Amino acid sequence: MEKFEVFVKKSALKQLRSFPKSIQDKILESMLGKLSTKPYIADGKHIKKLTEGYRLRVGDYRIFYYIEVKKVIVTSIVRRTSKTY
Repeated sequence: MEKFEVFVKKSALKQLRSFPKSIQDKILESMLGKLSTKPYIADGKHIKKLTEGYRLRVGDYRIFYYIEVKKVIVTSIVRRTSKTY
């Protein structure tokens, strides 16, 4: 099984720090577990109309990322609202 390196942009890290500690732990577990092993099929949905990126649902939160060769780059982590995809 091929492994992917997970990189988190500074802006996404800042967003992550603003969430409660229990939510931070769940998000980190999902990023390190699912995104490092199966980023294409890790419950992530391809966002075709907006970008060539993906989103991963973790409870009421969304992790937005895109995939390069052997790398997953997390661009944003947001709480889901009626305007969040």
